[in-house]
Amino acid sequence: MSVADLKKNIHKLDTGYGLMSLTWRAEPIPQSQAFEAMHRVVELSRERGHKAFFNVGEFYGPDFINLSYVHDFFAKYPDLRKDVVISCKGGADNATLTPRGSHDDVVQSVKNSVSAIGGYIDIFEVARIDTSLCTKGEVYPYESFEALAEMISEGVIGGISLSEVNEEQIRAIHKDWGKFLTCVEVELSLFSTDILQNGIAKTCAELGLSIICYSPLGRGLLTGQLKSNADIPEGDFRKSLKRFSDESLKKNLTLVRFLQEEIVDKRPQNNSITLAQLALGWVKHWNKVPEYSGAKFIPIPSGSSISKVNENFDEQKTKLTDQEFNAINKYLTTFHTVGDRYEMA
Repeated sequence: MSVADLKKNIHKLDTGYGLMSLTWRAEPIPQSQAFEAMHRVVELSRERGHKAFFNVGEFYGPDFINLSYVHDFFAKYPDLRKDVVISCKGGADNATLTPRGSHDDVVQSVKNSVSAIGGYIDIFEVARIDTSLCTKGEVYPYESFEALAEMISEGVIGGISLSEVNEEQIRAIHKDWGKFLTCVEVELSLFSTDILQNGIAKTCAELGLSIICYSPLGRGLLTGQLKSNADIPEGDFRKSLKRFSDESLKKNLTLVRFLQEEIVDKRPQNNSITLAQLALGWVKHWNKVPEYSGAKFIPIPSGSSISKVNENFDEQKTKLTDQEFNAINKYLTTFHTVGDRYEMA
């Protein structure tokens, strides 16, 4: 598939599927359960006339387990591969998660991922820009993307996504490698609105790049299921984040209470909405804001069961009215999340 076709397929998406939480946890979701959820995502996407979007990672668990799930899923359902766009993160030390962006490291990461998945990967992204290679004041390491371009020319991958980049990096990489770029993956949720203030979203709109919004449910905070740090399983990295400490949750959950009381509870029974659907609807509502018309905001929630997939991918339910959207944004002007995205407690 050409880069142009990849961009068209991505732009058709309402919601993508994040597979990280299937395997990057103390106890991975059993394959049988994960496959049911993955199959449902593909089924829903096919019904809506577009490909599904699987967001996966080389380091989402030990021993390439995340990619092994994808490999085994398509081994079981080979006819579904043509109906899925796979976007894979790599370019990092799988044990320490330190960026490894040298030419040879990126090539090896791509080859490892292709081997683990068992074939072609539509989109590849280095998870973080390896700024340690920028010894002369460069904005980004040229060799990382030179390696990815080589992998595209060899037919191993189809295109490039950017991940966790700033405005300056997006512009510089787009200038040099724009013909290979398909999208930009960054965090966006009601708890993490940075890209709306720091120029990233505006830059993507200007350059016509879709925005893949990871953690749209605030790593579970916006589902209403987390009330205290004790609700997070042992071994889950969220347990050690400042944002999820009991002290921080006292403040952070005030946003969840506002959403529940002022939006969810005020909906009529024949137009109900869950907290998770509200959170996804808020992300997607930015597509209606004129200044971002050149981009496409696409949330990529997880979903470890058919019921969660059905909830998250319900296009009719995951919608807000303009009045609700404005009320939420007004509240956010006085709300400040306690704990940065990766700040440790």
